Amino acid sequence: MQAALAILPVIALVALGHLARRFRIIAAENWPGVEQLGFRLLFPAILITSIYRSELSLGSLGTYVFALAAAFAATAFAAILTRGSLRLTNPRFTSMFQGSMRFNSLLVLAVAANGLGPAALSDLAVAMAFLIPAFNISSIVMLTLFPPEDDHNRQASSRRQTWQRITREVARNPLVLGCLTGLALNISGAALPDWVLAPLDWLGQGALAVGLLSVGAGIEIKRLWQSDPAMWIGVAMRLVMCPMLFLAIALVLGLPADQIASGVLLTAAPAASVGFILARQMGGDADFYADMFTWQTVLSALTLSLWLIMVSHLSV
Repeated sequence: MQAALAILPVIALVALGHLARRFRIIAAENWPGVEQLGFRLLFPAILITSIYRSELSLGSLGTYVFALAAAFAATAFAAILTRGSLRLTNPRFTSMFQGSMRFNSLLVLAVAANGLGPAALSDLAVAMAFLIPAFNISSIVMLTLFPPEDDHNRQASSRRQTWQRITREVARNPLVLGCLTGLALNISGAALPDWVLAPLDWLGQGALAVGLLSVGAGIEIKRLWQSDPAMWIGVAMRLVMCPMLFLAIALVLGLPADQIASGVLLTAAPAASVGFILARQMGGDADFYADMFTWQTVLSALTLSLWLIMVSHLSV
């Protein structure tokens, strides 16, 4: 119950971001810059410090990370199957893929910090250290392999050119670079001085607020009246299917209650706004992603609470 109630301040910040944009406290044309600040500087900082300080031994967390990876992989495979069954265009398909697999890391960390405690934060940091690079690389690969049908230059690209583009996109992605930097520092055993850690910590503290405000600013109320069946399938895969799969796998594997709670939080979280940016930059259907993202964010206020309450009863 405490974790479920911890969602309330998160919702408050998301709502504040929406109101700030709607009433032009921060003009609409300035929000992309705020979003880029979080994406390129603040969020990589919190990833670096979280992973740097984490105990990355998979001896105790290997089963936990495996359960998460299996649930996300199964959900991503289901999204791949929708391409043919729903007759999606390449841009809509790549946005469906992103929307079914991405999670809002800032929201997850905020809820975990408020309701699940430091142990959950540590476990989630380890999981994110492996999942975030994998998900970003997977999204970049899919967007590169399935360009818009009218993009004849990319459609005609040779295999070598395609993989060069994939490598270039991965190498400059701030989230991937932040995770890899944190991993490198952790594995090396380097002791960062306070004058380096302190600015990174300050940036990381700002990431939670700026990220959640940006999520709220990205919500378009008019999108709440969309009736696209494909969109609703994407919403259901993210908020229902993925946590259900994780919970089933976790119970079979006998994960402890605290890992089940943090894992359900991660798999039931709505998609991240960064997927919209990537779709817009690489030829995905950004509007379709925004539709899924908006409903996932709004409905997660209810579904996340229900999932966490259910998990708390299972552990009694």
